[in-house]
Amino acid sequence: MTKKKSIRLIKKNAKQGTDAYTFEIIFEGDLKELSKHNLINEQGKRYGTVEINHGKATVVLILPKFIRENNIQPFTLIDSIYLDLIKDDCEQQLKKIFGTSNLESKIKAIEVNITKRVSGNANISDVLDLLSKALLLKEQDNLKYVGQSKKCRLKEEIHTVIIKRPHYYLVKAYDKTEQMRKLGIKVSDGLLRIEIIMIERTIERLFGSKTTFQDILTKDSLVSLLREYKRIFCYEIIEDKVKKYLNSCVILLLESLCDTESPIETIAVERDLIVDKEVLRKALRKWQRMRNVSDNSSRDVELYAKKYFLPEDVVLTLHDIKDSCG
Repeated sequence: MTKKKSIRLIKKNAKQGTDAYTFEIIFEGDLKELSKHNLINEQGKRYGTVEINHGKATVVLILPKFIRENNIQPFTLIDSIYLDLIKDDCEQQLKKIFGTSNLESKIKAIEVNITKRVSGNANISDVLDLLSKALLLKEQDNLKYVGQSKKCRLKEEIHTVIIKRPHYYLVKAYDKTEQMRKLGIKVSDGLLRIEIIMIERTIERLFGSKTTFQDILTKDSLVSLLREYKRIFCYEIIEDKVKKYLNSCVILLLESLCDTESPIETIAVERDLIVDKEVLRKALRKWQRMRNVSDNSSRDVELYAKKYFLPEDVVLTLHDIKDSCG
């Protein structure tokens, strides 16, 4: 793992934002059971829920929905001018529900995300495949949800990947276009969402004991969350995991090329390692240099990519998302 370092956030370039905030309400005395109750602002927008189950009260706030019709675009720094309105509206509604304004709240989970169209000729399933492989741990499996391919009904593709780092965060990457269209919302093709749901130790490190509505729903706290997203995605995921995995793929493909002396045979045998045509290109380049022949790797890989339908622009997509973190 990379050493802890100070993360600089270029606010004007940061495209990440928050979505769902989950609070626990600590209430003295008995609580009556309450099925999920919607929080609706004066503009008629449903932006949260309150639920009391087995004496435990949970409030979930979906901040983008306080100001927009849906949460395709997260709640960003530009939207922070609405934070005081959200706090006041929420607290007034909770006062009516609980019969008191003397409520103690504690943040339990916060979702931060980027939603971005995949780059170039990439498809979402290939990006999710790389993330799942690169972030796989010996201790536990990742969760993958697959469905019918949009291009061929006889094939399957990955729609969602969920990766857990227990006590710290959960990464959920999925096809946002598919999700929205199932809800009847028209959106552009190729929208990939990468969520990081921060929990327990991450929240404690960021905010210490300052975990109430008043503490968390502030611009300063929002900046801390966006900076932490950048740290996790750019350093823990991309630098520590994805880049190392890609380098390992290049090495294994090179070994296969040396054994088979045939790029076509290597593609057939080691196709799972070719998570992006660039991985194969790097291996081919090294192999051709070892054989003291002309470097035709760029030309060759384009031919192989078209002939064998190899993934492309997957690495570019992750690079562009990294740049979008500010």
